[in-house]
Amino acid sequence: MLGTPDGHGRLELFEYVHPDAIETEPTLPNEIGMHRVAFSVDDLDAALEIAATHGCHPLRGVATYEDVYKLTYVRGPSGIIVMLAEELQKES
Repeated sequence: MLGTPDGHGRLELFEYVHPDAIETEPTLPNEIGMHRVAFSVDDLDAALEIAATHGCHPLRGVATYEDVYKLTYVRGPSGIIVMLAEELQKES
């Protein structure tokens, strides 16, 4: 996880080791190459409202991961999969 210089953003970089990367159309999350980026958002519902104005809608709905994150995936520019995640247990 890389932080932005102003401390307000983070960029997650990752690589799939398993399962093996495969070629498909459209791009799937475990393919080789730049095709997915994740953003932490303060309010997922508000972020989805903005995304919808650009024609981007959840690919498989919205999920809750271990009561820690509320998250979803949308397909963004150039077919890139964009994960939006809201931290549910905010630090005080």
